[in-house]
Amino acid sequence: MGNIKDRLFIELLFGIAISMLIVFITIYMPLLGFFMAIILPMPILYFRLKLGRNIGATIMFVVLAMSFAATNMLSGSTDPELSSSLIKSSSFTPSIDMLFYGALLLIGFFLGEFIEMRLSIEKSFIYTLFSTVGVCSALFFLYALSTDQGALDLVSKYVSDNLKLTLALYEDMGMSPESIEAIVASMEAIEYLLTRIIPALVITLLSFILWVNILFIKKILTKKGISLIELESLNLWRAPDYLVWVVIFLGILMMIFGKDIKMIAFNCIMIIMPVYFFQGIAIISFIFEKKRLPTLFQIAIYSIIAIQQVLILAIIGLGFFDTWLNFRKIGVINGSDGQSSDG
Repeated sequence: MGNIKDRLFIELLFGIAISMLIVFITIYMPLLGFFMAIILPMPILYFRLKLGRNIGATIMFVVLAMSFAATNMLSGSTDPELSSSLIKSSSFTPSIDMLFYGALLLIGFFLGEFIEMRLSIEKSFIYTLFSTVGVCSALFFLYALSTDQGALDLVSKYVSDNLKLTLALYEDMGMSPESIEAIVASMEAIEYLLTRIIPALVITLLSFILWVNILFIKKILTKKGISLIELESLNLWRAPDYLVWVVIFLGILMMIFGKDIKMIAFNCIMIIMPVYFFQGIAIISFIFEKKRLPTLFQIAIYSIIAIQQVLILAIIGLGFFDTWLNFRKIGVINGSDGQSSDG
């Protein structure tokens, strides 16, 4: 019994250590940190599935508490050796920024919960996303009520501060004065747009992170000899056919109504677009598997897609038009033997 408790305690400490390492990389190494933040849910998800709800929840709450304490301590420090430029910038507000870390940790925990319930991949995804967004939204509005500012004013100030930080980074990088002046001239319009599409941006980002973690956990479980039917054949996944008509309807609303309706429709389209990105990636994965392409080649292609915005749009288009073109021939019946060609 003692050995089992010791092993669980070691696993607990390991999960906390890995999660905190990822958190500190996101703070001190912004470029690498963005990619590391994507996998922050993974330790919570892995240990939730491996060791159960109590261990997973303990790791999540301890990491969140330690991250909050560390960022508040560093944000108040006057020692440049102890404070990263991100924390020392006026844009870093621990109470708000910690919601982002909290959302990532919640994704890992909730996804583990719904996977263990043996729900379909669609239900696990949707329930995890809405549970995470719901909890974080409630916490944000409670935080807004505790301040003298309204929720919209709070978001607007946060966006404004981050835009100022971005502008300062551009100046440090040696961007030409003409370009800086052009950005400054457009700052008000950019702030107006970002403030109003930030809900869609947050949901889109969390959707992407959630899907990446689903793919990662599948690979990890497969290597450990664990197979979940709910995670099988992800490269055959496709969105419901009716969703394409929702996108078309929203596009029509953007063309014929005023700016308020346009903004709502645009937010809805942004939330839906990751669905077609995932479908496009599933098509690419299906082709890679069918052609048995080398793993290094696949990694290279996925890396190029991740850093090229044009290719991301192309992948979204691939998923969108798959509704009509059915690139993987899913459900197509072979007339000669009556069997599906899905194989």
